[in-house]
Amino acid sequence: MGSKDVKLLNFWVSPFGKRVEWALKLKGVEYEYIEEDICNKSNLLLELNPVHKKVPVLVHGNKAIAESFVILEYIDETWKQYPLMPHDPYERAHARFWATSAQQKLGKEGSWTALVKSGEEKEKALNTASEVLDKLEEEIKGKKFFGGDNIGYLDIALGWISYIIPIWEEVGSIQIIDRLKLPAINEWMTNFLNHPVVKDSLPPRDKALDYYHLSVKKHTPCNTMGSEDVKLFNFHASPFGQRVIWALKLKGVDYESIEEDIFNKSNLLLELNPVHKKVPVLVHRNKPIAESLVILEYIDETWKQYPLMPQNPYQRAHARFWANFAEQKLLVAARIARLSSGEEQGKAVNEAREAMEKIEEEIKGKKFFGGDKIGYLDIVIGWISYWIPVWEEVASMKILDPLKFPAINAWITNFLSHPTINDTLPQRDKMVVYYHSRRKEVSPS
Repeated sequence: MGSKDVKLLNFWVSPFGKRVEWALKLKGVEYEYIEEDICNKSNLLLELNPVHKKVPVLVHGNKAIAESFVILEYIDETWKQYPLMPHDPYERAHARFWATSAQQKLGKEGSWTALVKSGEEKEKALNTASEVLDKLEEEIKGKKFFGGDNIGYLDIALGWISYIIPIWEEVGSIQIIDRLKLPAINEWMTNFLNHPVVKDSLPPRDKALDYYHLSVKKHTPCNTMGSEDVKLFNFHASPFGQRVIWALKLKGVDYESIEEDIFNKSNLLLELNPVHKKVPVLVHRNKPIAESLVILEYIDETWKQYPLMPQNPYQRAHARFWANFAEQKLLVAARIARLSSGEEQGKAVNEAREAMEKIEEEIKGKKFFGGDKIGYLDIVIGWISYWIPVWEEVASMKILDPLKFPAINAWITNFLSHPTINDTLPQRDKMVVYYHSRRKEVSPS
């Protein structure tokens, strides 16, 4: 198997990616290793894993496979040499159970929480980890490896215990594995770490210590990507705030979402946006940025991965022109139409359709306004795809005729089918209720 056929996108200290490395090496599969900067994720990673936007990702024959446990089983089913999974269906189910249980209970809820929390939370997490380790001790007793005489699937899945937990213990000045209480696990760790494939591929311990010291201190190793540094003040039904969500998600930027009650605005929102007193407001490193179109360009200039704006100055100007056109002509008309009735509504619907006709010409022959990928203009105009159908239902009107606007209709299908868009849409029923109430407030009749 040539390295050109198999690629692994990974981050050097990731225990999830390390599993994949071990599996490939045990199988004797050659591969090309691509190191990812998880603080500045590459466009390739975001394209290959658009749902989670995380490492590891295995690429085999131009097909991407994400999630480490999924990848392990794919490797085992694709390359038959050195089987990792047991042959017996029950034993396979047993291995999968312990793999997922240990990751959740011993990893996330136990060891990691004990490392980053304090007080009662830390003690509870340590107890959770201890309970899982007690059960694993019984599971490994009398065996060299969980897989028997050879390293198998479950050894690879649990292998992080052998080298990551001792690092976390040192970083957090805690004890997770009591070597005297857990002699069978201790012996398994020794056997596992002494295996040549494992031993030769461990990350440098000093570097890993520095990394986790920083992770605990910042709650993220990335100074510009943590939710502590990025906050979004928003309202669930706001099409303007949704633009910002889409941009952050496409960029792979972690953020803290703060839901605002727009009928009883918080003092903090009023302080952050004293001019318009509206959502969305993005706060980055304690600096507020208001107005969705302004925020989009700030995001694109701050986080370089997955560029939203075109590189060419004329194309950027073109995108800004159409963004402003849609805002001033289509959005204003559609809003009037959803709040009015009779002659006023009819006039607004016609104005909205006229704007749609021009946008129809702009999108003809393209998958997205940004080309083959969602870009700035798609995000700006994205509200058309979801909000207009809701407004049409609420106001008993028709703006978006799929027969009259086939190119827009095809774009809407492409846009809403994108995982980042589809996974972040607000609940439609909730939207309908909200916009019904807004319409009744303006025109009670």
